[in-house]
Amino acid sequence: MLLTQQSIGNNIIADPSLDNSSTSGTNLMPLNDNTAPPFKAVYRWGQGGCVSGKYDAYGPWLNRTNIWAEDFLPTNAWDQVEGQQWDLGTWQWWIKKNPGRHLILTPPMLAGGWDGKGPSTGPAAHVPVSLEEGAKGTYNIYYQHLAKNLVKYGLVDVTFLRIGHEFNGSWYSWRVSNAKQAEAYAAYFKQIVTTMRAVPGAENLKFVWNPAMMPWWPYDPEKAWPGDDVVDYIGVDVYDQSWSPNNYPIPAGASDADKLARRKRVWDNETNSEQAKGLPYWVKFAAKHGNKPLCIPEWGACIRQDKHGGGDSAFFIEQMYKFIYKPANNVYFECYFDVSAGDGDHRLVPETDKNKPPQETKLPEAAAKYKELFSLPAGGQAAANSVTGDSATNTPTP
Repeated sequence: MLLTQQSIGNNIIADPSLDNSSTSGTNLMPLNDNTAPPFKAVYRWGQGGCVSGKYDAYGPWLNRTNIWAEDFLPTNAWDQVEGQQWDLGTWQWWIKKNPGRHLILTPPMLAGGWDGKGPSTGPAAHVPVSLEEGAKGTYNIYYQHLAKNLVKYGLVDVTFLRIGHEFNGSWYSWRVSNAKQAEAYAAYFKQIVTTMRAVPGAENLKFVWNPAMMPWWPYDPEKAWPGDDVVDYIGVDVYDQSWSPNNYPIPAGASDADKLARRKRVWDNETNSEQAKGLPYWVKFAAKHGNKPLCIPEWGACIRQDKHGGGDSAFFIEQMYKFIYKPANNVYFECYFDVSAGDGDHRLVPETDKNKPPQETKLPEAAAKYKELFSLPAGGQAAANSVTGDSATNTPTP
């Protein structure tokens, strides 16, 4: 989840010798109703949003019948990390309503708060936690229970697990700040996957290794790589934000031309720069590791309180669409983070909570471009097939 980041302190200049063409060209894959990659998912407040109908409403907004969902398991206690009836049972019910649905689930790697003092309640309350202890197998029992619960609720074959996501940021207790911690993180990730796949019925669980996109890494990302045998997908979270000078914040009163120029610089020099560990870097990283599929478990246009977001940017939406649907990028699924969060507003869909007047998006140009590019035509999949000349395909197994 997007949280406050650090300042870079200097401009990032794209190296013209690098291949920066991950969104160039017109040979993009056609849209489909989640019958083939790239699969479409959304985050709409997790289990609570599921119960209130936010996920069910999202498909019709894009003229689709099948949208995947994303959720986060609570970090408060180890028995919550294990998954409980109120959350896993809800998703079992939701998926059964439409068998094509899938869940992108984000279990925390450590229980408790940011300070590493451990959970305040439940098993091992007030016992400090660390990546180093995880690497020894200390917490394996909780992930064994999670695997058993995923089997119990029939979620094994329809769930992607983002273990220890955004570890390269500074905002989670499993943050990785140096090479030594990276090695502990990798060993702990391997412990979790090995433990969970050893549970009868959980052998086919799929795991996503998922850093946040940022140009400052105090260690080689390879140090945190847990192994080709325990990672199924490589994910990267992408938001339209920047801390490099002369880009964001966009000054008040800036002309449309100036706004676009700033957004293009951020895209070219950061988001789509291999040198800055942007999207092209991760395409090559995934190819190097057995040509694993890439995924984007979180992405969004961005209004930030600190003004370091690109704001209402149809340009960002269009560039992401081109990247996602370019075959060479090998994107398996993408998930738009469609909420107004405390640290950033990404919401495109109108909010229609009960007993409240409808709340329109603060990103109307981005929302219009998103609907234009990601909606199926009237008539849904059949109409899309008639336009492209394609027929619905079976889901490939990477």
